[in-house]
Amino acid sequence: MVKQQKVKRFQELLIVICIAVLVSSAGIVKAETQASDQNSVSSAGAEPAAPNPYAGDIWHRSKLTSDWGGERTKLAEKGITLDISSFQTFQGVGGGKRQQWKYGGSFEYTLKFDLHKMGLWPGAFLEIGAENQFGQFINKNTGALMPANTLGVFPEPGQQELYLDRVVFTQFFSHTFGIYFGKLTGITETTGDWNPLAGSKGHNQFMNFGFVTNPVLLTAVPYSTLGGGAFLAFPSLGPNEKEPAVLNVCFLGPDGQPGEWPWKDFDSGTVSVAEFQLPTRFFHKPGGQLFGAAYSSKDFTGISQDPRLILGDILQGLPPNLQKHDGTSAFYYNFYQYLVSDEKDPTKGWGLFGRYGLGDQKTNTIANFYSIGVGGKGGFDSRDKDTWGIGYFYTDISNNFGEIVQNRFGDTKGFEMFYNIEVTPWLHITPDFQVIDPSNKDTRIAYVAGFRVRMDF
Repeated sequence: MVKQQKVKRFQELLIVICIAVLVSSAGIVKAETQASDQNSVSSAGAEPAAPNPYAGDIWHRSKLTSDWGGERTKLAEKGITLDISSFQTFQGVGGGKRQQWKYGGSFEYTLKFDLHKMGLWPGAFLEIGAENQFGQFINKNTGALMPANTLGVFPEPGQQELYLDRVVFTQFFSHTFGIYFGKLTGITETTGDWNPLAGSKGHNQFMNFGFVTNPVLLTAVPYSTLGGGAFLAFPSLGPNEKEPAVLNVCFLGPDGQPGEWPWKDFDSGTVSVAEFQLPTRFFHKPGGQLFGAAYSSKDFTGISQDPRLILGDILQGLPPNLQKHDGTSAFYYNFYQYLVSDEKDPTKGWGLFGRYGLGDQKTNTIANFYSIGVGGKGGFDSRDKDTWGIGYFYTDISNNFGEIVQNRFGDTKGFEMFYNIEVTPWLHITPDFQVIDPSNKDTRIAYVAGFRVRMDF
């Protein structure tokens, strides 16, 4: 309890310091730019300035709180940005384990520093992230292995404290090579088994965890932990120099937890992860392939246990002597391929996506995972910024479970469809519907309906 209080005070102190840095930076920027006119006419021959993403009326600006009287733009020009987003969900379950409607969601706070724009040194970036849940989620009501609402999974299921779970320093040494280290999160809107048609951490697209990332990684890779890595771009392997292939290798602590002190994250071993992203242009349309592998040297409890030995220990008043295995591994793959796309904006259009995951059956609940679907952006002339998707997933549990478990639990499969409506650039409303066949053979098929509201402040 004392440890948790100390960690919480440390998180609160660091967040207060970050806000103080932001406020003081705003004052410095204001003083430096007081004599200049932001809307002055450009000099002859100069390129026109890019549109201000924070400007505009309430229907057209990207953030609800706008430009803070021009200070937000001045901060961004000096390399400092603060993004706050809220995600609210209201879902109900028919069938499944329990029929209920629940309201829940989360907040995410991201503070970014471009150290080159700040005049410190080139190619360096610092990102600090925090998040917290609120309300309740229907994940336990479905009786399924895959959570139907990813927002209820991170940073910790059922915990509503504010967690400081991301402090990452990144240094580019060239256009093709860089390193990063710090307190890392394995899944964000743009990283972690990333797929532009099925990902986004449950914020913008599918809500079911089976379409957000590959679940075979959960056993080996912690969500938030101390670690570091390097990435190397290969422009010659991509369709063009702007779309290079990228190799990313990192080493993580297997014991990391959101909001915890990271000093003991490597006590029980090391997690090694390698990803290779290969952009493609099949049919002259955008696409990509991602190949990944993860290995943890930590000892894991084996799924296959002899119940007679466990019962014998219990009858003798001894703690159960569970069989351990040295390490676990996982392989994962995903792809996306647009079949229709806009030449001016390649993100507009629609295409196919899919995932496959292979887990270690000795230590991983999931032996094989598959998902496939269709997703896109636009499709209607008047709704060219809406996104949508339809997908199916199948989860094959490990064959190493004993007969007692296998008689009651089996594979899980599910279907989901969503339509993300852009009301304004800062407000998105997403109706969502799922059909889930749970792994528990005594539980009925679950029908999940609801919607998600995203607001960017």
